[in-house]
Amino acid sequence: MQEVQTKGDQVPQLQAAPVNNNVTNSRDPSHTSRDNTFQPYKSNKPRRLSASTNQGSTTSEDTQLHSQIAYENTYQLSPFVHQQFSVKRIQDIIKSVFISKLENIKYTSDNFRLLSVQLSEQIKTQVKQELSFNNRYKIVVMVTMGSRFAQAIQIASRCMWYTPTDKFACWEFCTEHFFAVGVVYGLYYE
Repeated sequence: MQEVQTKGDQVPQLQAAPVNNNVTNSRDPSHTSRDNTFQPYKSNKPRRLSASTNQGSTTSEDTQLHSQIAYENTYQLSPFVHQQFSVKRIQDIIKSVFISKLENIKYTSDNFRLLSVQLSEQIKTQVKQELSFNNRYKIVVMVTMGSRFAQAIQIASRCMWYTPTDKFACWEFCTEHFFAVGVVYGLYYE
């Protein structure tokens, strides 16, 4: 490949080297080529080899570079002891969020639609903080809320489950006017 000279901030264009048509089967020792030099492939696109030196700002190029980083497989099939999904601790988180947000609230369907989303987001962030930064659990939070007018309700869910590592925690909150059920699923992934 040969590099073409450019002016200013232009990206240099690469031209292809001439192809040697006399190359034959390289495994056969009787056939040899005239040119045995190795010529690496070079693309036309410039590549960034290091991250940006601007520590305070992030650009789209930085996020593209960061999203292209490939991590090696750790072959870790089960969580470490300090990273396990503790059902009791997660139930305490759900309980504290429900009590702090739902203690003195009256039921209205419009407000509770938004409130259930806010509660699930708050529970999810607290659970992720509790499990630590480098855990390998996918967290799914489901908050169901409704009014109480002498009716019954059953909540069910189905999951592909690996019993030794996948866990769930649930807690319910009831008043005279409404109920709220929070379920947190912790699904371990490798």
